[in-house]
Amino acid sequence: MTEMSFLDHLQELRTRLIVCLVALFIAAAVSWPLTPIVQRFIQRPLIEPSIIQKWQYSVSSWIYKTYPNLSQRLGFEPKPPQVNPHKLNYMAPLEPFFVQMKISLITGFALAFPVILYQIWLFFAPALYPKERKYIYFFLPFGTVAFLLGGLFFLYLVWPLIISFSLAYESDLLYSMLNLTQYVNFCLRLLLLFGLIFELPLVLLVLNWAGVVKVEFLRSQRRLAALLSAVVAAFHADVVTMMAVAIPIYAMYEISILFIRLFGRRDQGEPALASVPAPGPGLDPPVNP
Repeated sequence: MTEMSFLDHLQELRTRLIVCLVALFIAAAVSWPLTPIVQRFIQRPLIEPSIIQKWQYSVSSWIYKTYPNLSQRLGFEPKPPQVNPHKLNYMAPLEPFFVQMKISLITGFALAFPVILYQIWLFFAPALYPKERKYIYFFLPFGTVAFLLGGLFFLYLVWPLIISFSLAYESDLLYSMLNLTQYVNFCLRLLLLFGLIFELPLVLLVLNWAGVVKVEFLRSQRRLAALLSAVVAAFHADVVTMMAVAIPIYAMYEISILFIRLFGRRDQGEPALASVPAPGPGLDPPVNP
């Protein structure tokens, strides 16, 4: 553990921030040609059935083939999922350009995430003991994978569910005119949120290895974790998005407890035998008569 003054901490923080910004700028420049591909992927729920709808059709088709007589009596017949194609609209002259900049910035953040994660670790490394610094070999690769898994989970499952729920309100009297900026901003905000949510088990596991968090404490704070999950999800207006955010947050909390039970420190709850003083030389323990 290295002692640093307040000015040294500020200098170290400035250095790490500069490295993160440079890495983010380079990654955003590299990802600029990829923004049309990312934007089309974000707009897939507007032109294709969601994976939930495909699963429903597969399950209903299996039921219809397995129990045809019962399905005919009940008038049950699976229908292929259909989606009316939608286009995003924009009203400002340079709106698509600024949206493309945002997409390239978020894509660059995902590409530069290992560098950013490593710089965060280096900032806190002076406060760690040498045996605790070895956790970087676990924290860096698994942290990057967890962030990417969170983003993919959102894009493949949660985002199509949110959009299909929104488009379900269309009728003869209602027609959606989704704005490009609002649509992309909403998607990118949730994308970052889910990437950070999936970091929770790894962060708590590392804190457990460092002796900061114990599994008994996490078990006793389940109600508080559920409340905080609801509070974070409450920043989104619609009920579907709130549930789609709150459930994964609390699920990651329970997964954190499971990870700590499986891979956490094994010396928790054991009596400190080394702290019991041994009898001095030449002194015998008292004998009861």
